[in-house]
Amino acid sequence: LADDTNSLLKSATMRHLDKFAGDGLRTLCLARKSISAAYLQSWQKKQKKAVVDLVNREQKLHDLYEEIEMGMELLGATAIEDKLQDGVPETIAKLSKANIKIWVLTGDKQETAINIGYSCRLLTENMKEVFVIDGENEREVEVQLKAVRRRLEEAFGPVSFIFIS
Repeated sequence: LADDTNSLLKSATMRHLDKFAGDGLRTLCLARKSISAAYLQSWQKKQKKAVVDLVNREQKLHDLYEEIEMGMELLGATAIEDKLQDGVPETIAKLSKANIKIWVLTGDKQETAINIGYSCRLLTENMKEVFVIDGENEREVEVQLKAVRRRLEEAFGPVSFIFIS
């Protein structure tokens, strides 16, 4: 965001995002930035070159997107309900009844993911514990998974995990 972003707007938007996520809604922030035609042409030229680059393509594209997104003016946030497809709760209930373990990998905010988990009956009120793995990097995720494994083994005895990355 731009350095001169209104702090009241920013804090109000963060409150709205937290509320929306807590209600299980999908969120989207809106921002804008004025750029010159010359800058846009130059940026598009670099972006087209990066797309076909065989060396460090992902990093070059990431850097270009970071560049163009810098200094944007926050306008606010929106939220929409992303309804489950028909039959999802029933399917998950059947999988659980068959003792099939289900893991969810999501880019959602934690509050949104948990609310969706309850709405599709992946999570239920009678569950004793829900494990959230939210590490910022591979090492943090590994530490969290080992802690989960220890807790499961304390409760149920030896367990096995297979992780494919």
